Amino acid sequence: MTRDRKKGSPSGPYAPDGDPSFDDGAARELIGKYVLVGITYVDAKGEVKNTVQCHGPIVRSDSSGVAIKCEGLTWNGQEAVFPPDSRSYEPASPGEYKLKSTGEVVIDPDIVMSWTVQAPQKH
Repeated sequence: MTRDRKKGSPSGPYAPDGDPSFDDGAARELIGKYVLVGITYVDAKGEVKNTVQCHGPIVRSDSSGVAIKCEGLTWNGQEAVFPPDSRSYEPASPGEYKLKSTGEVVIDPDIVMSWTVQAPQKH
């Protein structure tokens, strides 16, 4: 699958220092931007167990999170919601992005987002 999007620059609705301040206007500007998300799952010791990529347009952006409508092979048609933390995303560089998890190619997304999910320590 190939996805071609025009470039755009995300605004920063969330304070980069982790301050819970929120800018509704800037958050609304993210709606409609196309995002490529990389998720790395690690165990309690930090060892990588799995990686997943998904992509789609941002359909909601507010203080409860950034929601994308997934397209492509991973979670197609489902809404994925990510925390409202601008430290996880940045404007994407122009070009083709080949997803390791599916082989899909996404062309010129507006934003790239990266997350690490760590399993809790077992007691």
